Amino acid sequence: MKKFFILLVILFIIISAIGFFADFKKAVQSLEHFDKIYLIGAAIFGFGNDFIKFFRWHLYIKKLSIKVNFFTDLKIFLCGLAMSVTPVKFGYTIKNYIIENITKTPFKKTLSATFAEIYVDFLILSVISLIGMFYLQKFSILGAILIIAVSIIFYPKIFKQIFVKLRTILPYTIRKYYVVLKDMVSFFTIGLFSEVILITILAWTSEGVSLSLILKGFGFDVNIIKTTVIFGFATLVGSLSMLPGGLIVSDITLFGLLIYIGIPAYVSLPATILARICTLWLSVIVGNTALFVNRKAFFGVKK
Repeated sequence: MKKFFILLVILFIIISAIGFFADFKKAVQSLEHFDKIYLIGAAIFGFGNDFIKFFRWHLYIKKLSIKVNFFTDLKIFLCGLAMSVTPVKFGYTIKNYIIENITKTPFKKTLSATFAEIYVDFLILSVISLIGMFYLQKFSILGAILIIAVSIIFYPKIFKQIFVKLRTILPYTIRKYYVVLKDMVSFFTIGLFSEVILITILAWTSEGVSLSLILKGFGFDVNIIKTTVIFGFATLVGSLSMLPGGLIVSDITLFGLLIYIGIPAYVSLPATILARICTLWLSVIVGNTALFVNRKAFFGVKK
């Protein structure tokens, strides 16, 4: 109950921060005229981002030769979504604890799969953001340099070389995971890496479709490429802020970008809130439901 109250307070702060720049009365009126049928599609495609990523996770688990059947692995993955509101989604490591509980596979052995998920998301979001700078005609030399730097650093071979050279001076808490990161890089053979990249692009495009449908419900026709770029960049900025779920930072960034492409502030406000509900918060709800349903099987908890 306390956790739920904290989330409500955070949501109120987000709405207040964004609403400061918008007309609340007009925002409410635009929400009243919103075509609700689009919300169903937005929710399906919003959650589609995470559902598609399950197949990426499952590829990693098979690569590690972990004996978990498809549907059990799906339930494990869904439980991990409960931790979507964590800095850079490090809470996803709950999946590794679950696998350790039910298969006795050491936590560190599967940790490389979770690191790989976060790694590839950063890589793809960086590329999407760089493309977006040109596509939205909002090119920034400093921004381009930063995003290109992130993209280069996160390129598999370069990432490994940098880590090998720096591991002796890195803090012990990071250095002790060298083997895990080394195993993570071993995932990126040409075949597997190509599959993972394709899955990740499809996943983030699904969120772009979700945002596009929400805007269509308000009467604005924005193409999927543009909405994917906008949502991807807002997510990247939120992740780099290290705030849980990118709260406030992602929301304000998304709100600002919608205004930039010509969506009125009084529409951008409810559109931002609906977009986050159909993506982040829907995943949290599904994840917590999965945790509750599988609490006995995965943790031995009866109540």
